Amino acid sequence: MNPIASLYGSVKALMGRADWSDHFDLSRKGLQASFLALFLSLPAIYLIAHGVQTERAVLFGEGIQSIPLWPFAIILTLYLLTFSACAYIFTMLFDKQDRFRPWVITRHWTLFWLALIIAALFGLYILGILPFTLVNYAALAGFLGILLIDIRIGQTIVPFKMGRAILIACAINAMGLIVVLLGFEQIL
Repeated sequence: MNPIASLYGSVKALMGRADWSDHFDLSRKGLQASFLALFLSLPAIYLIAHGVQTERAVLFGEGIQSIPLWPFAIILTLYLLTFSACAYIFTMLFDKQDRFRPWVITRHWTLFWLALIIAALFGLYILGILPFTLVNYAALAGFLGILLIDIRIGQTIVPFKMGRAILIACAINAMGLIVVLLGFEQIL
């Protein structure tokens, strides 16, 4: 699997183009590679959290506190896997099991690239090149964009009609937020 090709495929899927699948390996091996990409996005998300933690420490005049790595990784792994579990349930409910693998592969690679782009911005913030306000807004837009990404990918790949895609994307994102909130409540 070519990661750069997956970026083009992700953009084409978000644009609703029919040739999005030309850029993905939709086989079992491609599904495994997409899960690897999902787990490789964890360091990028950790860098984003570290950037936010750094700015928080500066604003409140505290020393920089490190984020506990293993609890963070476990909670985020559960959050990232929530989509796959929900997608499996929704493809079974709506009798679209044949679209499960392409849906998951595309979403995993799209989130991988989204996390990488936002982490690059936070890296520039940590280096002192970009202001925190700019990268924080980019992170907020990226996080809120996950809902839009889920809607659009659901429409393009499964394909769900607009109303159903919105409902399913909202349910998936709500489940993910529940995992995150319950998880971080336990470690904070």
